[in-house]
Amino acid sequence: MYDVIILGGGAAGLGAALYSARYKLNTLLIAKEMGGTGLIAHKVDNWIGEPGIVGIPLMQKFIDHVKSYKVPVVSEEVTDIKKNKDGTFIVKADKTYKSKSIIYTLGMKHRELGVPGEKEFSGKGVHYCYVCEGPLYQNKTVAVIGGSDSAGLGALFLADYAKEVYVLYRKDKLRAEPITAEQVYKHKKIKVIHNVNVKEFFGDKFLKGVKLDNGKETRLDGVFIEVGHVPLNELARTLRVEIDKNGFIKVDRAQKTNIKAFCAAGDITNANTLKQFITSAAEGSVAAESVYRYVSQGIWDRRG
Repeated sequence: MYDVIILGGGAAGLGAALYSARYKLNTLLIAKEMGGTGLIAHKVDNWIGEPGIVGIPLMQKFIDHVKSYKVPVVSEEVTDIKKNKDGTFIVKADKTYKSKSIIYTLGMKHRELGVPGEKEFSGKGVHYCYVCEGPLYQNKTVAVIGGSDSAGLGALFLADYAKEVYVLYRKDKLRAEPITAEQVYKHKKIKVIHNVNVKEFFGDKFLKGVKLDNGKETRLDGVFIEVGHVPLNELARTLRVEIDKNGFIKVDRAQKTNIKAFCAAGDITNANTLKQFITSAAEGSVAAESVYRYVSQGIWDRRG
């Protein structure tokens, strides 16, 4: 029997694990892969105190810090969560685990574009991780689909390798952070094409280009899709955790959900509108404090 089981190994999960350990809670962290979205982050300019740090070394610092508290970690994929009549939780993965409380930090997955050719050329020119596959396109022509901060950062990253980078966006202005958008628009190797949608990916064995809804075709060696993310809320839904209309878990300011002893933190929550490492780590630490108060004192007062 654990005091708390933390689901997810990104910034929120690691923040929760650190504070749970500091509160002397019997803690278990379950994550199929440690590091979360930090593993695909290129340059993190907004982590206070370490401007420009790359995502992987930043996450490794998180992991090393948690390991220093000897928090047990299992690399398994959770398939089900149930709540017993006595208020405890059963978590099913490769093995079955029992806990007095849960901190849910499973975050999001990349949203697919959903057009012809996307699945056919996935991994053959169509990608969702510019940090992972971007360096393969040295001196090639590539495109980023999307106009978010992730899309802008992706274009800047790819410009270090590719000879030409297109940004294909359905609106007339990038919605990236102003500093990121400014860098994209000024970059000599990046061309932003506004008010277009990709209708189809085409090629033979590998991607050759995209067809746009303005009737034009653009020849490309690779495409990186950055059109948002889908919250990984399926396991929470099985417990009837409240979800908002966009799929995010509803939490109060103490990271508590409508289910007693079940907290959520990070990108999965409706409260974390910024979706950054700093806010996710902070939410994880707050969730740990809420769990501590529940486990040690039986307190579960929601805070609006």
